[in-house]
Parts: sequence; structure tokens; C-alpha cells
Amino acid sequence: MNKDKLLNFAIAFLITVLIFNFFSSKKETTIVSNTIIFKSASDNYTIPNIPNIEITNNLDKLISINTCKNLTIRKDGAKIENIEKSFPKFCTNLDVLVKWTTHLNLEPLSTLFHISWKYDFELNINGKSLLVSFEQEEKWFWNNLLSSIFYAPVYNLFVLIISFLPNHNLWLSIIIVTIIIRLLVLIPQHKMMVSSKKMQLIQPKIKEIQEKNKWDQSKIWMELLELYKKEWVNPMWSCLPLLIQLPILIVLYWTISWITSAANYFYLYWPLSKFDISQIDSQFFWLNLIAQEWKSWLVLALILWVLQWIQIKLSLTFNSKKKDHGKIIIKEEKMDDPVSEFMPDPNVMNAFMLWWMPIMFAFSSYFFPSWVSIYWVIWTLFTLVQQIVVNKLSEKKELKTKDGNDIILKNKNS
Repeated sequence: MNKDKLLNFAIAFLITVLIFNFFSSKKETTIVSNTIIFKSASDNYTIPNIPNIEITNNLDKLISINTCKNLTIRKDGAKIENIEKSFPKFCTNLDVLVKWTTHLNLEPLSTLFHISWKYDFELNINGKSLLVSFEQEEKWFWNNLLSSIFYAPVYNLFVLIISFLPNHNLWLSIIIVTIIIRLLVLIPQHKMMVSSKKMQLIQPKIKEIQEKNKWDQSKIWMELLELYKKEWVNPMWSCLPLLIQLPILIVLYWTISWITSAANYFYLYWPLSKFDISQIDSQFFWLNLIAQEWKSWLVLALILWVLQWIQIKLSLTFNSKKKDHGKIIIKEEKMDDPVSEFMPDPNVMNAFMLWWMPIMFAFSSYFFPSWVSIYWVIWTLFTLVQQIVVNKLSEKKELKTKDGNDIILKNKNS
């Protein structure tokens, strides 16, 4: 038996190693001279990705290259003429230090890579000719479809906003886009907050159902569903903002993270085709918005934690008011532990939401570029204001006077 296990383990390990080597191996087009290495990171690129070509100097002296005079570019075997006139920004003098690797800046040639062709880059230096070849391939159908439906519209929205902003500031466009998104989800977000508030108001009724049916879990759920229907409460509304935000945040992440890449000229709509992507300013004071920096974690994470804590605190607080010696005292109502062991303790859940959720958001901001934290700060500020409005509306609609002295917060249908 032990031998069989050992044999199975050896076979599984061998298969794992073979699969890992198959997927991790990368083909490289590399031509090595005695002193200089000229290579491409891959021999296949997907439109509109810009190829990655590098030059390594193994000489004992610096070498200088003029990207137009020392390089010959062919597309499907045909030499591209007049590069100096067609792509003036590409022509530059490039110094490669001793034992150093330099990447060619092919962004000025980005429009060349919008069509599927085979490309040859020939480097002529020190009387030698080094050749690198690669192909630009079409995107997969679904990849191209998703890019056209989601990525391109969002990217063009950013470019449109940035084109009107002073200094083409990225941070200001992020704020504007965040506000636009918040306005689009204003109604479902409002319904979620109202539903959450009602859920807190009917907690006594939920507790009563749990006590009455103690160990009959099926009956508890049936009566809870009837209660939710009667009180016009839908617990699923609490998941809606996350379901809305997650795909939006994914699209924004890819859009903003690559917003300064010249490959995006491929996605620009015709009215914006003349916009210079290199003019986009990704700096926000001392922060680079599209880079992961520890400074953003220290500053933005703290701001995010405070705002998240305040917003969640407001969403979880439900008060009772009593007159005492002519003064109105506001105290937090505490729920008794539920009887049913199958039901989650609302106090534990509220404590988790209040303390751990802000910490999780703040800590996770360390692993993302600075703009993500700014996005969440603006989103939370907007949510905070909306939560205050919902609380005010709830007080006006649900506060009722009893015996002229006590003011009890309760559901208007109870």
C-alpha cells in the first residue's frame, strides 16, 4: 500500500513539473553576438500591445545607438521608409552603459502595432547586424468584445474629461468619474441603505420569531420571509452595491493602471484620436497614482479607515430617546443575543462590520496603486453623506410620540 502511494506521489509530482515547465517557459527571439545581446521578450504579441525589445551591452565601453540610423524596421519583409518623418519622436540617441540592459522605447511606433503583421528589427552596430523578429496577432474574439464594450468606453470617458482639465490631471478625473458612478447607482444605493435601516428596526420581531420557534429552523426561515415581505425588506439589497461596484472597479483598475500606455491609441475614438496620451499627469502631490507606494498606505489608508468607520457607525446605529429631568438622552439600543443557535448574532456581525471592515479596506489599500485609495475615499465620502440623509429621512418618518414624554424609534408598520 505504501509503495502504491509512493508511486502515485511520484507520478503526480512528475506531471506537475511537466505542466509547470510547459506553461512557465517563454519563447524568446534572442540573437547573441560576442559583445551585444539584442532580443525580444517574446516572438508573439497581441494587438495593440507594444513589443518589448532590449539591448544588453557586454562590451568594456559604452555604446551609442541612434534609433533611426542604426535600426532598420521591416513589416512583412518590406522596409519602412522615412521613419524620421513618419515617427519623429522615435528618433533619439540611446547610450547603453557597460554591462547594462536598455529597453527600446517603441511607444512612438504604437500605431504600427495596431495591425497583424510580422516585424523585423535589424540593429546595425560595430559592423555587425543583429536581427529580432516577432509577430502581432489579433485578439481573441471574447477579449476583443469585452475591450470594445467595457474598456474602450471607460478609457475614452477618462480622456474626454482629462482633455478639459488643467494640466491633464488624472486625480481630478478620478474624482469626477467616481461622482458620476455614484450618481448612476444613487437609487439602488439608497434602497440598500433604507432596507438596512429597516432590518435594524425589525430586530425585535426577528428575535421574537427566534424565541417562539427555538429549534425549528425551517419555521424560523418561513416566518422571517413572511416578515420581510410584510415590512417591505429585502436582505439581498445589502449585496447589491458590492455586485455593482466590483465589475466597475475591475474595469477602472485596468483602465487607470494603463492609462498612460501608448497602446491605448488603439482604443481612442475618432474625435479624441489627436489627444496626446503622454501629456496625462499621473502625479497627485507627492504620490504617483498608478504606482504602488508605501506613502499612499500611510496617508490614504488612515483617511480611508476613519471615513469607513464613521460611515459604518452611522449605518449601524439605532437609538432610543428618553426624557430625563428635562434633558433628552440618546443611548444606543443593545440587542439581546438571539435564541436560535442557527442564526448569526447581530451584535457580533455589527462589531465585525464596524471595526474589521474598515481595517480590511485600509490594509488592502497597501497592495493597490494610490488611485484605488482615492477612489474609495471619494466613494466613502459620498456614501457618508447619503447615509446621513437616509438617517434624517428615517427619523422624520419613523419617530412617533408616546404619552407625550417618550420618543421611541420603531418601525412605522409595527
